[in-house]
Amino acid sequence: MTDSSPLDLTLAHQAMFSVSDAAGVQIICHEGSLWVTLDDDPRDIVVDAGGSFLTTEHRRALIYAMQPSSLSLLVAAAGARTGRAGRTAAAADIKVTFALQPA
Repeated sequence: MTDSSPLDLTLAHQAMFSVSDAAGVQIICHEGSLWVTLDDDPRDIVVDAGGSFLTTEHRRALIYAMQPSSLSLLVAAAGARTGRAGRTAAAADIKVTFALQPA
């Protein structure tokens, strides 16, 4: 996935989707409502239709559909995403693993 090609998804009610490293990945909700949690982060993030969420934290994100939802995952510009060692990752170096999880 590059910054010019988003991953478009449709999630059924109560479906979950996991992003192994959410740093620099923008979650855009087109329809429905999403609950996003980051590993070891106490916040509850709700993204409703028309909203989006972006983090710089290198953490796994779980995306839960609170109702049938459509969304896009878009990798931010390469300059906005840096590796754990602090180096800037090129778009070609960005590897985001998506795994559909059972509800």
